[in-house]
Amino acid sequence: MAKPTAHDVAAQLLAPPFARETPLAPTISDPLADTPMQVTLDQICPYQLNPRRSPNPQYDAIKASIRQRGLDQPPSITRRPGEAHFIIRNGGNTRLAILKELWEETGEARFQTLLCLFRPWTARGEILALTGHLAENELRGHLSYIERSQAVEQARQLYEKESGQPLNQSELAARLTEDGYPVDQPSISRMGDTVAYLLPAIPEALHAGLGRPQVSKLLLLRKAALQTWKHHAPDTDADFEPLFQHSLARCDGELAQFSLDRVRDEVIGDLAQHLDRDYDELAQDMGETELRRSVLSQLLEPVVPLPRAEPGIVPGSPFSPTPAKPPDSPSAEQLCARLVELAQAIVESCAPTLEVLAQSDGLGFTCQCADTSTLTPVAHTLLALLQALTRQPPGDVAHLASLGQLLCGTAQAGPWLDDDGLSRLIRLIKLARLLPHTVAGPRQ
Repeated sequence: MAKPTAHDVAAQLLAPPFARETPLAPTISDPLADTPMQVTLDQICPYQLNPRRSPNPQYDAIKASIRQRGLDQPPSITRRPGEAHFIIRNGGNTRLAILKELWEETGEARFQTLLCLFRPWTARGEILALTGHLAENELRGHLSYIERSQAVEQARQLYEKESGQPLNQSELAARLTEDGYPVDQPSISRMGDTVAYLLPAIPEALHAGLGRPQVSKLLLLRKAALQTWKHHAPDTDADFEPLFQHSLARCDGELAQFSLDRVRDEVIGDLAQHLDRDYDELAQDMGETELRRSVLSQLLEPVVPLPRAEPGIVPGSPFSPTPAKPPDSPSAEQLCARLVELAQAIVESCAPTLEVLAQSDGLGFTCQCADTSTLTPVAHTLLALLQALTRQPPGDVAHLASLGQLLCGTAQAGPWLDDDGLSRLIRLIKLARLLPHTVAGPRQ
């Protein structure tokens, strides 16, 4: 048998199934479990719904660290079904942008290839990605207030699409908390009002970093102006919002130049012109209204489970087609449950060694400490105060002498009662005053 030539060998190698025309194997699908995966920068895209829309204030510091040390914590990635590129799953868009800059500047391979944890996309992938980015951004670099508010609004839309029905504020707060971004109902309300009433008028100031304290004052000013408008022109509510936003828009601009006093002056001036009233008269009227609706007054309002909103209607909105039906008075059980929550939140913030226990009578709870020798002066005073409120046998009443320091935040040692803790304490007292009017006879 003749020895095969090189031409014969080549012909056999090119025969099926070795022919060059053989189609490529189908693309391998993504892993079904969490899997480490080496990827390049051109395979990853930033998350499109990333809550952060302004540059990270720590951008330069993070870039310097990555340039010197490399990437200590590669971001986790995922991929939507059918898409070609991976996306950042729960925080890391800043790091991705920095890596791309460093790769372009240096050409070093250590900035171009990275080992990431791939996490499979699920039916709730979009919601988990958004809430993950919210939580991660809060931990690594504070979001601006408007970025947080807009992200919560995006989350609401995703949750409503998932459930197929509108969510009220309490339900939205519960969903966000369950998915790793704890937030309460009052915060949801304030964020929603910010997006609805302030963002259209002052986008530049908000995106420049206008914070929660200024936002709260602006919303209080709006409520005071709306109440004054309703008093003088009760049949023209629909005309108020365009007027308020027009007044507010004239004050938009750089954060350093934004003035709450100027906003108030513009609003009162426009109200006086349109209502044909004296400026000083309205200023005095709104000043009294603002006092009644100050932040402290808001905190005194009972916070009990809210009635479910009707689809398409925002409770309390001036654009609601019919006046909202006032909620039923809370029951004693609802009030006591809220009192327990408030008491637990108070002690957790400044006296975690105190123990709040629910009970069936009195205010619905008792407060105690297994070893009072471990308590700080502030904790001693708080324990004495809660025991006095719940009519428990008093411990060392001498600590009540420091009550002024506890309430005014002038204690010298240990954690003290901050503004949030003080607000909860005042709300607790307010709700406790409602209990005798809720049941037949005082609760002992």
